[in-house]
Amino acid sequence: MKNIPKIIITPGEPSGIGYDIVLDISKENFQASIIVVANIDLLKDRAHLLNKKINIVEVSIFDKNLAKEVNNTIFVHNISENNKVVIGKPDIKHAPLVLKSLDTAIDACLDNFADAMVTGPVQKSTIMEYGEEFPGHTEYIASKTGGQPIMMLHTVDTRIALLTTHVSLSKVPSLVTKERIEANVEIITNDLIEKFGINNPKISVCGLNPHAGENGYIGTEEKNIIIPAIKSLKNKGFNVEGPFSADTIFTRNEKTDLILAMFHDQALPVIKTIGFGDIVNTTLGLPIIRTSVDHGTALDIAGTNIANSKSLVTAVRTSIDIVNQKNAR
Repeated sequence: MKNIPKIIITPGEPSGIGYDIVLDISKENFQASIIVVANIDLLKDRAHLLNKKINIVEVSIFDKNLAKEVNNTIFVHNISENNKVVIGKPDIKHAPLVLKSLDTAIDACLDNFADAMVTGPVQKSTIMEYGEEFPGHTEYIASKTGGQPIMMLHTVDTRIALLTTHVSLSKVPSLVTKERIEANVEIITNDLIEKFGINNPKISVCGLNPHAGENGYIGTEEKNIIIPAIKSLKNKGFNVEGPFSADTIFTRNEKTDLILAMFHDQALPVIKTIGFGDIVNTTLGLPIIRTSVDHGTALDIAGTNIANSKSLVTAVRTSIDIVNQKNAR
């Protein structure tokens, strides 16, 4: 019998709600060892501020013999931080703490000291101001691990993946290529099988233009790129269909396992409208398992005790399910 999963959480921006919501994991009954990679003093200060009486215990993430979770206790791998945090006000001085937390978690997963990592929200602007190229967690983790990252947001009933992520809308058309679509569908298919146990997953592809191009009258990317890619994939045996107009793809009655959107705001507004708080962000195409919350730093409510930890809890449970699914194969 395999050991229970070992899951790492990085809370993200210390002036936001990441340090608030991570405290709530002490109430959950995860069938896993959970380790938070953060500054232990900042976490203790936040617990005191929010009047949460929790045992916060320092451990090493590289200890292979950590016990399963203990009631009302959080295990923390400490990252040094000497700068004062002003809640609600991000500061460039905290960028090294955020990056060091991520790097530690990534290294632990790559070196098999952990099975998966779960990321809290970061303040991208602060990290980029610090001088690090950081369009987002997805791209940063991929730069450290290799692989071809694909952002997938999912609820119990809906999964969407993005062909392009954090890029300017003006750059999207040049990134919609036959090769990219085929590579993405292949990665998505393999990961849905391996990580989610879905046999022969059905993937529905969005068009790029309104009405999926109207047979070339409102853009030619569908005729020249997307349709040939889908035909090629079908010939290889992949269960893929489309392209469908983005304004109706979510209303189709036919069952699909995942919708592949061409760009960030083509699908995220829809799934966040129908499922915000219950959404998990899972990165496909990486050599490690990574899930994330579906929200930002929420600076305006940090430290007020009203932040909802539901998305974090769901992301942790999803990471555990993926580890167990992979171990069972």
